[in-house]
Amino acid sequence: MPPSIGGRFVSGWSTDDVTLALNTNQSPLEVTIAAGAFAKAEYWVTVPSNIRGPATLELTNYNTLVLAVSDNPATTNLVLALPAPVSRRATNATTQVGEQLASYLNNHISPYEPIYFLLGSYPAAKFQLSLKYRIFAVNNDMNPLANLYFAYTQTSFWDVISRDPSFYDTSYKPSGFIYYPEVLFRDSEVKLDLQGGGEHESNGRGGSEERSLNTVYFQPTLRYQATPKLSFALQPRFWDYLSVGDYDTDLANYRGYGDVAGSVMYDKVQFATKVTLGKDGNNAGWQFDLRFNLPAFFRFNPAIQIEYFTGYGQTLRQYNQYSSGIRAGLCLWY
Repeated sequence: MPPSIGGRFVSGWSTDDVTLALNTNQSPLEVTIAAGAFAKAEYWVTVPSNIRGPATLELTNYNTLVLAVSDNPATTNLVLALPAPVSRRATNATTQVGEQLASYLNNHISPYEPIYFLLGSYPAAKFQLSLKYRIFAVNNDMNPLANLYFAYTQTSFWDVISRDPSFYDTSYKPSGFIYYPEVLFRDSEVKLDLQGGGEHESNGRGGSEERSLNTVYFQPTLRYQATPKLSFALQPRFWDYLSVGDYDTDLANYRGYGDVAGSVMYDKVQFATKVTLGKDGNNAGWQFDLRFNLPAFFRFNPAIQIEYFTGYGQTLRQYNQYSSGIRAGLCLWY
């Protein structure tokens, strides 16, 4: 005797609740399905005589089927195919999406300026996040579109060691630029990179505490690999102001029109410095960084960073104030 299950047969012409008799003589009642495989079962079902045209077969605990009933059917042959397990298809789709995302991130997003978190002098914490985005994935290095970037850098000073922790000041720096790496001396120990673009910087405080500026700049970088372990870098940067905020109109007197950064790297130790001079060659601000790379741990290779600053402009809020501070912490990229 063939098994029967409850179901609902729906068409455009008629809707009836019926008990369907499914004949499984041509298929076994029990089937063992191997992992990653599928099984097929054939059933015969007697369709009510008042059903014609497109119809939907809704079976209890089964997937809904859409059928086309001919004008003169005595019976309709249903072939039910159990698909491959969803988990495998979902896993393959997830893997493919993950690979595409990894490829996209690798081709478009990378670190820009150093990324670190430091603790020390008031305001105790200083941290920086910085990423650049390559707008077009073009393989021709000389095509300007292949070297067009958008970047975002955020440098924050946080009074975290206090009864009422609050942010002392934050600089938000979105920028757009063209960057040509190794435009000269590609086959020698000396490399020259060129970069130029526009940058906005502000602290977002609003009112009389707002500090903001918009600049255009040009930045060459000269690198020299003296030995496999010893390298030098020199990076001057020149800018001009497109505009400054209403509450920092004398910014150029303290920040000037350029700065110079330099570094020496020996094996896993780097010493870096940066100096900024005011418009008249005074109001200097000096920053010194010493970094020690730690042993690689699961491909994660951070560095211990010690930083000392003295002079004007430690924060954008203090652009016209003298201050100093020493901090140490972890540097994730430089």
